[in-house]
Amino acid sequence: MEDKTCPVKETFKSSSKKHTGIKDIRYILAIGSGKGGVGKTTLSVLLALALKDAGYLTGIFDLDFYGPNISLLLGVKKVPIIEFGKIKPVVCDKIKVLSLGLLVSEKEPIFMRGLMASKLLQELIEKVEWGPLDFLILDLPPGTGDIFLSVCDLFELEGFILVTTPHKLALADARRTLTILKENKIPIFGVVKNMSDFFENTPYFDKFLEEEHLSLLFEIPFIKELSVIENFQELFKIPEKKKLLENLAEKILDKVFRIY
Repeated sequence: MEDKTCPVKETFKSSSKKHTGIKDIRYILAIGSGKGGVGKTTLSVLLALALKDAGYLTGIFDLDFYGPNISLLLGVKKVPIIEFGKIKPVVCDKIKVLSLGLLVSEKEPIFMRGLMASKLLQELIEKVEWGPLDFLILDLPPGTGDIFLSVCDLFELEGFILVTTPHKLALADARRTLTILKENKIPIFGVVKNMSDFFENTPYFDKFLEEEHLSLLFEIPFIKELSVIENFQELFKIPEKKKLLENLAEKILDKVFRIY
């Protein structure tokens, strides 16, 4: 069987980066926000599905160690294989997935101080064998604590995607996140507005974009079907839903490749 390679136009192949700090991975994208519950995991899974459907080799790394939910949204129940001190991610519909949610039960709490979490992240970076990937998506935890800061230090990020709702409280924490990103000179692709049709007027959000000199990258509507269908793979097989994935992939790929 012929190995699948990154389906990038020939004009990009000679000039784009060979990797971003992890062997065989071309682009690493981080999804984050200062506030919890604004849609980081939702966007991470949507983007993974979108890039996979667009023909790219994609992986998703659940870095929310205290609330790992990636496996729930993808309907993954398999356990990662550990051999000779190396960890192989689970493959779910061609997407490689690693999450602590695959290693502990849903009811089991995860106790971990900040220093321990950072050490675990470093160990996982060294031990996980992702194999060839076009994109690795990092689903970050809420806030700007140890994991967030370690990601800024340990990964060579192609770009950061800030996800938020238009609510004033979410935007206040998003500003703090942006400050750290700018101090670390991490490229910011733009802002994804989650639950965009749930809010009628968004003056605080519009002002936020203007003051922070950011572009609106994408809008995700309120997905009411999630109350009865938690598996995103099933939900986004519906034809009218697949269009959202196509549009999302187009927006992100434009950001990744425009500088090359």
